[in-house]
Amino acid sequence: MTNDKSMLPIGTMLNGRYIIRGHLSSGGFGKTYLAVCRPHNTKVAIKEFFMTAANFRDADGVSVSTNRNYTQQFGEQIVKFRKEYERLRLISNVHVVKVYDCFEENGTAYYVMDFVEGTNLEEYLRKRNAPYTETAIYNYLKQVLDGLKAIHSKDLLHLDLKPANIMKTPNGYVKLIDLGASKDYIGGEGATMFTGVARTERYAPPEQVDGSFDKLGPWSDFYALGATLYRLLTNRVVPTYTSLYEDHTRDKHIALPMPNVSDKTKQLIVWLMNTDRTRRPQSVDDILQWLRKPSAQDQEVAIQDREVTINVPGEEKRPQQPPTPQPRPTPRPTPRPTSQPPTPVPKNDEFSLLGCFYIIVIIFIVVTIIKALL
Repeated sequence: MTNDKSMLPIGTMLNGRYIIRGHLSSGGFGKTYLAVCRPHNTKVAIKEFFMTAANFRDADGVSVSTNRNYTQQFGEQIVKFRKEYERLRLISNVHVVKVYDCFEENGTAYYVMDFVEGTNLEEYLRKRNAPYTETAIYNYLKQVLDGLKAIHSKDLLHLDLKPANIMKTPNGYVKLIDLGASKDYIGGEGATMFTGVARTERYAPPEQVDGSFDKLGPWSDFYALGATLYRLLTNRVVPTYTSLYEDHTRDKHIALPMPNVSDKTKQLIVWLMNTDRTRRPQSVDDILQWLRKPSAQDQEVAIQDREVTINVPGEEKRPQQPPTPQPRPTPRPTPRPTSQPPTPVPKNDEFSLLGCFYIIVIIFIVVTIIKALL
């Protein structure tokens, strides 16, 4: 919940059917409310587009007005807000909150999302006051990557990934929420639709903090993912990117203290949090492919066993049985090749030919004698 006095009053009705029941969060580009949808009183979350630097609430506490210096920009942002909703609503993934309604009212725009029951990972971390285990984190990581892949497939970026925006539901799933900062982008070096992008300090990558919005891409979400992993595995405050910048310009690894974290997981976090966006993963598939590779320790075992095994960090390794030695066959002498003699003519055939010859001779003699007598 939030104490922002510019939030809509409890009980406010929106679009004729949504009634505000609570205040969830407030940021530089929007406010999020808990509401119920009539007539079935289904819980929903509603995002209100509200630029803190440009907008203010009117005397009625509901209507939104815009500073005259930002009138044109605000109008452009409303159009883009609605366009992005059209893409957000197409995302259908169990690990991404579902967005399904959008409307304009009170001088601004809103969209409606499923309300996700559960506890966000930041809140859970503070309650337990201890780092998560790597086994748990890798279970969550696979789900988060699946959600990010669904978002990126629509040419959208989350741009506000952090533990507080990852909800753990009662059924054990994790789900990405608060898509209000999500931005449309054109792959590679394309420009973002928005001229301003909300961010959370320490989780936002350099290109987002510095306002280089034309440099945003999937790699920008991966920096935030690395910062999220660091936070959850260490229970420490994430360092600012400026404190990491010098090490990267010298092509060194990030000096991040990560006690009780495996070397492979450290390598993953260092890769994700590289201040040079071109040295980060460029797609979710890059990360998944890297995770499938065995670590150095795994490779040593694989070489000893003379077989290649792939172990994903965080999963329990089952002891492998040594290969059963196969008995060697007893060598047998190979017989020397011998030339084959010609096939003999059967004796019966010899006698038959000779007999025919004698018969012909006898017949010739008899014929000769008869002619002589005549």
